[in-house]
Order: sequence, then structure tokens, then C-alpha cells
Amino acid sequence: MVDIDLVNLRFDGRRLVRREPAAPTLLLIGLPPQHVLEEIPQQPDGTTAPIGLTKAFTSGASQLVFSVPPEVDSLELSLDSLLDWERLVPMTVPVVQPGTTPTGLPGSIVEFPTRLFLTYDEPVNWTCPPEPHTADGRTGLWHALLSSERGGDALLQALRRAEDRAPVPVDVPLTATNLENLVTLTSRTKLMDAAGAPIVLPSAPLRAEQFIATPMGASAHLHGAWEEVSGRAATQLTSIRRNKPDLAAYDHITGLGRDQFVRVVTRGFLSTGHPALLVREVKRLFVADRDGGVVAHLRREDRIIVSEPEVRYGENTGFAHQGREMPFSTLRITDRVTPLLNNSDWSIGDNAQPEAPKGFWVELEGGERDHRFTVVATDHEGRKVSFTTPLVFVPASRADMWEELRDLYSAASETGVRERVRRPLDGQVMAMAQPPADAPGSTSHAVGMLQFKMEQKTDGGDHPLAGTLVVSGGDVRVPALEPFTRKAGDVPVKFNDTYRDHGMAAHPARAYLDLVDAVGLQFAADKVGGLARPNAAVKTITSQAGVVPDVFGNDPTAEIKNALGAAKLLGFIDLGPLLGSIEKQQLDRLKQLGDQEIQALLDDAAGTIPAPVLRVRDLADGAGRELRYVWKTKLAAPKPGEQPFPLDVSRTVLTLDARTVVSKDAGQKTSIEGRLRDVALEIADVVRVEIADLRFKAAPGNKPDVSASGLEMKFLGDLRFVDTLRSALPADAFGSGAFVDVQPSGIRTGYALALPAIGIGVFSLTNVSLKAELAIPFDADKAIAFRFSVSERHRPFNVTVSLFGGGGHLSVLVDAEKGIREVEGAIQFGGGAALNLGVASGGVTIMAGVQFEVRDNLVKVGGYLRCNGFLIVLGIVTVSVEFYLELTYEKQGNVSVVRGRGTLTVSVKIAFFSKSVSLSLERSFSGAPGDPTFVDCFDKETHWEDYCLAFEGDP
Repeated sequence: MVDIDLVNLRFDGRRLVRREPAAPTLLLIGLPPQHVLEEIPQQPDGTTAPIGLTKAFTSGASQLVFSVPPEVDSLELSLDSLLDWERLVPMTVPVVQPGTTPTGLPGSIVEFPTRLFLTYDEPVNWTCPPEPHTADGRTGLWHALLSSERGGDALLQALRRAEDRAPVPVDVPLTATNLENLVTLTSRTKLMDAAGAPIVLPSAPLRAEQFIATPMGASAHLHGAWEEVSGRAATQLTSIRRNKPDLAAYDHITGLGRDQFVRVVTRGFLSTGHPALLVREVKRLFVADRDGGVVAHLRREDRIIVSEPEVRYGENTGFAHQGREMPFSTLRITDRVTPLLNNSDWSIGDNAQPEAPKGFWVELEGGERDHRFTVVATDHEGRKVSFTTPLVFVPASRADMWEELRDLYSAASETGVRERVRRPLDGQVMAMAQPPADAPGSTSHAVGMLQFKMEQKTDGGDHPLAGTLVVSGGDVRVPALEPFTRKAGDVPVKFNDTYRDHGMAAHPARAYLDLVDAVGLQFAADKVGGLARPNAAVKTITSQAGVVPDVFGNDPTAEIKNALGAAKLLGFIDLGPLLGSIEKQQLDRLKQLGDQEIQALLDDAAGTIPAPVLRVRDLADGAGRELRYVWKTKLAAPKPGEQPFPLDVSRTVLTLDARTVVSKDAGQKTSIEGRLRDVALEIADVVRVEIADLRFKAAPGNKPDVSASGLEMKFLGDLRFVDTLRSALPADAFGSGAFVDVQPSGIRTGYALALPAIGIGVFSLTNVSLKAELAIPFDADKAIAFRFSVSERHRPFNVTVSLFGGGGHLSVLVDAEKGIREVEGAIQFGGGAALNLGVASGGVTIMAGVQFEVRDNLVKVGGYLRCNGFLIVLGIVTVSVEFYLELTYEKQGNVSVVRGRGTLTVSVKIAFFSKSVSLSLERSFSGAPGDPTFVDCFDKETHWEDYCLAFEGDP
């Protein structure tokens, strides 16, 4: 049971006396193993049923060393005397400091728990009962009680680990790292770093509230608690290849060498930076066995305790971008203690090397289910929002392992566990960025979801984690977009690069968010007057200028053209090629775009708003919200080859100002004002229309109002002769005599002028009218059309000269896309004569005409000749003859036809008898594809060879 060795003692026949009076006199007591290390069965389902056989490992023997004090000159050679340790002096192992020489004297070493060697930290006493104690028929084992010399708890220190034994391959209550931490934190050895500087550690001994050594093992209750190791000390330990101890507390209760309760508290951090404690408790459970007995086994329970519930963020807390990537100033975790955790993924395993466990996602017991911590966050305006989120726990000793933390969050971004980094906020309103002092609330949104990511920290910060949690994006409501696009609700966003890297003040429009996918704004053409359909892709969310296209890169001109590639001018003209260059200095104006600044730019003839601005503001007295889309830009002539048709915009300024008011009582009302100044259209080289000022205004409940001033029309090309009539037209063709008609399909404007009848002698000109009409459609698939006519088919002009007369009409329809679409005209002439000889009378008339028509794919040309003659003799006999000849040519597509028709009608009337005879002949000839081909014109057997030989010798 107990081995006793004597040093410097001899038996003189009666007692044990010293051999050499001046030499140390010692008693060496060898104790059997005092602790049994048992395997913790894995029970991931949380049950308490026993699990078969488990492995166990016993500790080595322990040795107690006692010095015989000088006042004790001899000892009796008896068991009672040799076990009377109260009069002896327990010997501790001397602390060997760097640069000193060990004394060589043995000291007391107790292996408890298994593979950890303890000794005394202060003078102690051992008390052994002289005789076995018997009570209720039971006799107690021999035992020795350890106590402090001063009374109370004995203080112990850990000397070292047992490093010469095979590793423990199973999960046990204490890991090799725990044992090393106990050595570092309880031994009195003064450690030196690689540079020779002392390492200051929060050293404190273990307190033994009870320690009883027995032949069956120790019954003990040990406890220890330590302050956190400083950052400097952690760096110094790394220089000598020792781990930073992250042990915060340790409790160990055993009975006769078997563990009853073990608690290990490890310092660490949640991935939000909150300091937390991982509490691992091992308890012995007594469970009924299937065979009717009772089996005791160990059960491990892990929890996390949040030691500091609130963490503050700011510019100097380790963020790479001064905290702009974190929209919260504080995060408070309301969970103080988690439920039991699932430890199957990070069980102890191999205990050969003292290495702290890696960080892990906090999962609950009973399956792979994350524990969602409840977080109350405070944004930059003091507004509080709450959400739940899974988090990672990182032991303090691995807080600087950036790669491990990064890999945990990178894996969480994969499909299946993406909800770890995408957390719903269910529409709570929060500020996504610190708003400017003069624009409170300008960065607030209803947030549907936030997406988190882990970024590497810079130096500094309140916690030593190598990474810090940031917001990489999310889904938010952007009310400014909803009235203009079908895509309502949350839209994915991310932080603007310029804002994140340099701050909001560095961005021309004070941007802070970008839409992940640019949203196209679609405006109904009848609501913007056809002047411009500002269909554009907006992407950048700003605090001052609302939502604007992303035109703030290295080449603003190219970027705004890309952003407004879908915009249309006058209903169908691509606006992108007409946009002028934009300088970066111009974009700075967007910073000051309040209501007064916007109005000043609209009133200033030289002022511009370089990028379309979409913004929302609350109306006074909570009456509703107003959305405003405003844009004022100078257009530029497109480069050669880019223009869809000749358009002169060298001095053109386009202004759009749209307001949508949304209120509970009146619903949604939109009013729009548009203005196009100094623009000219040249249509198919036929006409040039110059417009000094074209305005459009639409208000709820009113018909759209279009006004135009300074319009002038000039004919070009073959119609230039019409300008000779301009002296008869008003100076301003679209003045008081003009008409403007606004319909849901577009704007129709123009003039109609009837010339008075002109009669000079035998010459007469009547029914002459001139008409010009310009149609601006609102549909994107239709182009601007211009129609000019001289009289009309249903009302031709008439000309008479003496015996001859005639008439006709002409109309031309062209549009900006296809050019000439329709040409129609006709002219006819003729004459007549009469003869009366008394006995006989008669007359002759001749009329001829030509008409033509070009309409889309149809070409039609025709002519006719009509001759009439009659003779009346004595009123009894009447003879009349009519001859009519018509010839037409029609071509539609690839098919052409020539038709000819002639009719001769002779009528004779004698008294009461009349007879009429008509002879008609009609022929038609088909052209392509009915015409014979080239090959059909040759006889292959006789002529084809001769034809080919005729070209012999030609190159």
C-alpha cells in the first residue's frame, strides 16, 4: 500500500537514528496511482444510456518526501511512527529559475490528474490516522489528508506534464493543452522570451479544498482561476514556441481516484468580437444497466457563456475601412448561456500535442443545428434592430489564426449553410451608413436581409481576433424605385466602393450603396410627353441625390451612356449617342442637390444636372411622400456613323422634372414637366424642322399640355421649290394658325393653308391648299413622320385656260426611320369644242390624265385617254361615239403587272329607236417573277454554245 524509504537513518537496535548529523535526513513515501483517466463516451444524441466498454488509463506512482527536523533526534521503527507525518516537514520541489543550479534534493511529486505532476506551492501538512477507523460495521482505508500549514486550502503548483507516454487516443476530461496551461499558469518558473526579457504571466496556484491520498486513489477537490494573459505575454510565449494559455478556470472533483466532476473554462471570442467562455463539464452519471445493475460513466456537457454582452464598433476598432463596412455602432447579445452544444465535430481526439482546439460553429446538441444568438444592434442613428445569427467560437489562443476563421466563413457561403451568413431582418428600418449631418435619415432603409462576411483586421481594436465581422451586402427596400419599376420590394445591394474605401464625402453624390443588379426605369411615353423616355439603369444609392446611374468611375461619359443606353428621345431616338461629355468636376454638383439647388440649376440657362437624379422626401405634416426624377443635360452631336438620322443638337438642352406624390387619401399622382430647347430635325433630306422651345406638362386630372415656339420648316432637295411659296405663308408657320393635338398615341402638330382663287383673263386657279403635318408618336416602335400635300385626292386643285382645263393633287409622307413612305399624286387635262350649223349640231371633248402612287412595297403608275363626240341632225338622228383607253403599271414586292384596256362605244338614236354597241379589249402582262429567265431565252442545243464561244478570249 505504501512504500517507505529512509535517507541518512540507521537502526541502532532500538530506534532509527541519523548516520551523519549534518546531512539531510529524509523519509520517501511511495504512493500507488492516485487517479484513473477515463474515456468520455460519445453520445451526440444527448441520451444518458451507458455505452458499452470504455477505455481507462491509470496515473503513475506518486512520491511524498518528508524531512526529519533537527529537534527530532530519532524515530521508532514502527508503522505508526513512520506514518506520523505531522511532526515531519513535507519537502516541495524547488523552483529552478533560469541561471540557477538545482539543489539535488528530492521533492514531493503527486501525479494528479493523470499525466500532470503537482507539488506544494506553500508549506503544508499531511495528517494520517494512526489506526483504521471503523463505523457502522465498515472500516475505512488508510488515507492521508493534505492541508495548509496556515490552515484551510492547500496551494499546489503544476510542475510539468508527462511527455514520455503514448498519446491518449480518446476523448478525456483534460486535454494536453489543458495540462500545459496548468503548468504555465501555476508554476513559479520565471519564463524568458527569445530576447531574454521576462514574461509576466497571471500566475496563481491551484487550491485544494480537499486532497486525500489513499491506496485506491485520491479523493480531491481542486480549483483554480486565472486572469487573462496580456497580449505582450502572448507574443513572448510565441517566440519560445509555447502556446498562450486560454484557461480561465478549472475545477476537479474525484472520489478514490475516479472523476466525479471536471469543469474546464476556456477563454475565447465569438466571431462578433464578444468575449466568451467555453465551459466544458464532465459529470459521472449512474444509470441502470440492461442486466439489472448500475453503471457509472462520464458525460460531457459544453456550453458557451457570453462574458461581455456588448461590443462597440468604430473607426479605431480594427476595421480595414474605418468601420464603414459595419453599419452598427454596437452589438448586444442577449443570450448569456447557450443550451448544450454538439461537441462531436470538435471532440478532443489525439492528446499527444498541446494544441488548442480550433474555432467552430456553435451547434446545439442533438444534431447539426446552429444555435442562433439573439443580437440587438444599434445603428449609426441610435436606432435599434434585432436579429438572430449563428456565430463562431474561437479559443483565445487561436484568435490570431486568420486563415482558420476565414475558412469557416468561406465554407458558410456555400450552398446548404448560406443561412449562417444571410440573416433576415424582416423589414426593420436601419441606417446602412452614417448619414451626413445635414441629412438625417437619408441613409435609412427597411432591410429584409443582411449578408455578413469575415474580413481580416488591421492593427488595433478592442479584441484580438484576427478577423472582424462586417456586412458585405443585403436586401433593402428602395422606395425611390418602386413607382417606376415593376420590381417592388427588397433589392440586393452592396456598399459602394468609393464610400467603403474613402468615405461618403469622397463620392460626388455622397453614395453609400450600389444595387447589385442595375434596375431599369421604364416610363410610359404618354406620361412624359414624348420629349424623352428616360429609360435608364440606375445603380447607385446616394444620401443627397437619391438613386442615380453609376457614372462615377474613371470615364463618367462612357458610364452614363451605358447607364442610359435604353433612354429614348422623342419616343424612338436612342439618347445615348446624343449625350455630351461629362467632367468629374461636374459630378461634384450632385453633393449639393437640395430642393433649392435643383431649382436654381433648372432656372439657370447654363446650369446642368449631369446625371439623372431619383430621390424621395417626406411631405410636410406627414401628408405623404414625394418622389422626384430630375435631369438637365446638354446634348451633343453624335459621331459619324452613330446617329440614327440627321439630328442637329449642337445647342440642345433637355430638361425632365417628374414628381410622384403618394398619399393615403389621394393615392398616387404624377406630374411631369419636360423641355427641349434648340433642336432641329432633318427628315429624309425632304424637310428640316427647327424647334426653338418645345415644352410638355402633364398634371393629374388635366389633359397633357404641349406648347411649341420658334418652329420653322424648310424644304430640302427636290421640294425646295415649295419654298418659293413661303411669301404667302405666315412668318411663323406654327403660330396662331397652327394646330397642336395631344392624344394618348402621340402629338400631331402642323398647319393647313388654303390659297384664294386666282383669275386673270382666261386663266383660273381654284381649290389650291397647302398642308404640313408633323407627328411625334409616343410608341417606341414608331418614328417621327412628316406629311406635306398640295391639295388632296378628294379635293384637287382646278386650272382652266380658255377651252382647256385640268387639276390634280400631290402628297408626300416621310419618317425619320424609313425615309419616304408614301408619295401620291395625279394630274389631268383636257378640252372641249361645240358646233351648231342649224341643221346639225355637235361637240367634241378630250380628257387625259396621269396618276402615280408609291406606298410601302406598292408602286402604281397609270394613265388614261377619253374622247367623246356627238352629232345631232334635225333633232331626229343622234350619233355619239366614246373612246376610252387606260394603261396601268403595278409592282408589289417582286411581282409586276402591266394592264391595258380599251373601250369603244357607239350609240345611234333615230326617232323612238336607239341602239348602243360597245367593243372592249383588255390585256395584262406579268413581269418578274413571271418573265422568262436568261437561260429560257436560249436553245441549249443550238444557240447556247454559240453564245459562250462569242466571249472566247475575253479576260
